[in-house]
Amino acid sequence: MKNRFKLIGLILITVSIILPSLSFAQAKVEITPFGGYMFGGKLRFYEGELKIEDNVNYGILLNFALAPDTKLELFWSQMATTARFKSYYGFDFPELEDPFSVNVNYIQIGGVQEADINNDMIKPFGAFTLGTTYFNPTDNNIQDSWRFSVTLGGGAKIWLSDRIGIRLQGRLLMPLYFAGGGVYFGTGGSGVSVGAGSTILQGDLTAGLIIGLGDY
Repeated sequence: MKNRFKLIGLILITVSIILPSLSFAQAKVEITPFGGYMFGGKLRFYEGELKIEDNVNYGILLNFALAPDTKLELFWSQMATTARFKSYYGFDFPELEDPFSVNVNYIQIGGVQEADINNDMIKPFGAFTLGTTYFNPTDNNIQDSWRFSVTLGGGAKIWLSDRIGIRLQGRLLMPLYFAGGGVYFGTGGSGVSVGAGSTILQGDLTAGLIIGLGDY
């Protein structure tokens, strides 16, 4: 519960810092609640691999206009799913191999560049963000984890009116595990160690409703 309050607090602090500085400039703002499907991916260790199951995800995107086709983007997303550790041959960690529930949260900031195709209704775009990923197991015996992460995505905004649109997007999500990292399970201190420079590749396909505010 403390970790969840910490996560919510981090989101609120980030929004409170960004919103006032942009509101005085009467920036165009796009608020996009979204939902979709997320691919959980695998993280490989010396002793085995951790498989995170695919599941639905949801979240919210905030876009602030810096130029006509350039946006500052802030987003949060969450997937509630299950994970399982599978030992490689020669290693035996039976106490780690029961499936457990985990929430995967992304908190990111970055940029969106829209393509200028002389079409006011459809706006293709590319997006790049960086920030943190929070793996929060619901089992109190399993350690949670914050990781630096980056995302790369693309899609299209389809405007139905001046202020309402639909955002369709595919995104690659990459939490990074640097040298010396580790993941530990159980009250007895059982653990497995991640290799240097490991990355877990995740992704999602989402659709959201864009609500345009400000000087549109």
